[in-house]
Order: sequence, then structure tokens, then C-alpha cells
Amino acid sequence: MNRKLILFDYDGTIVDSAKMIVKGAIEAFRMCGLPDPDPNKVRENIGKPLATALDAYAPKDYEINPEMISNAYKEWYAEQGRLGLQDEPLYPGMFKLLNDLKNDEEFNIGVATNKSRIALNNGLEKHNLNDIFDVTLTMEEARPKPHPDMAIQAMSKLNIEKKSTIIVGDTINDIGLGVNAGISSIGVAWGYNSIEMLRNQGADFIVENSKELFDTIIDL
Repeated sequence: MNRKLILFDYDGTIVDSAKMIVKGAIEAFRMCGLPDPDPNKVRENIGKPLATALDAYAPKDYEINPEMISNAYKEWYAEQGRLGLQDEPLYPGMFKLLNDLKNDEEFNIGVATNKSRIALNNGLEKHNLNDIFDVTLTMEEARPKPHPDMAIQAMSKLNIEKKSTIIVGDTINDIGLGVNAGISSIGVAWGYNSIEMLRNQGADFIVENSKELFDTIIDL
């Protein structure tokens, strides 16, 4: 039997982390002595590599670089994880969907995220998901999405072909990874980019809820 690999984005796909990311950006700016960023601009840039996202809305008239803000953000985020204060609820039906796929011998499942490793590990532990994935990749182990590196590494580690690999995500960076890696992509409508943006980026499928996502995966 040819196994399939389903790669999931994390923020905006498995968990709703917008509130946490916006709060973290504000705290990081304050730690660096900067005025608060626009929450709407923070949300718009979710899914990008952190330093890249920060550069999109950091004030230009201050002598501070995105890497410094990024380090402050990671420090704050890690502390929230240690204190068990991560506010990243699972989207409806995703815990069941992941467990159903894990228990199906036809599938391997993985995470491909532009999050940091510590932030991902803290989130997976909080939601009792740390033992469910066959592979997890962050931007600390691979080049960030939309570069295809995460998909390439995951397929190599699990010995699965492109034609049997699918990326599931909510932003153009996830769909871009699919296009760049030559694999199928499923855009989810409940995340941080619009359906139109996902379609324009080249999503093969768009789903509205976890049941539709599960049915689409099973049918592929």
C-alpha cells in the first residue's frame, strides 16, 4: 500500500493563534522600546517568517532591526509556554481529524510551520498532540515557506513521493510551498488569508470545515 503524507500548517490551520501572535508582537515591541504595532497589520502578516513579518510593520524611524524584535518575541512566547499561558485554541474538529488520520494506516501526518521550534513544541504539548505527528519541521530546521524545503525534507524522511503528498494550510505561504514543491494543496477557509488569495496562489482545493477537509483528504 502506498502511504500518503498530509503536511499541516499550524497557526491558522490547526490552532487559532491570532490573539496570541498579536499580543506577542505588541509585547516584543514594548520590550524593544517601540510604539505598539497596528494589530491588523500583525494579523495580516501571520504565516510569514517572523523577522520578515515584523519588518512589514516595524516603525522605520527607530534604530532597531527586525531580528532584535524577533528575539524579544521568542523570549516572550517561550515564557508564556513555560507558564502554560498560551492562548491558542484548537479549531473545531481538528483534534479528531488528526487522530483519525493517525489511526489510518494509509496516512503519515506532519507539521510544516514557520513557527519557532519551542513555540511549536509548547503548543503540541498543551493540546496533547506531541506524539501524533510522524514529522514536524519549523523554520529552525528548514527554509521557511513558501520555499519547498519543508516538504522536500518531510518526503525524504518518510520516503513518500510527491504525488502522494498534500499540504494543508490557511495562507499563501502554505499554498506557495505546495506549488514550489510540486505537491497538491488544500486551503482552509477558517484561517488568516481569504479564499480568493488562496485560490489565486494556486490552491487545488478549498474547504470550509474539518469534516470537508477530512472528506477531501480521504478522496484524494
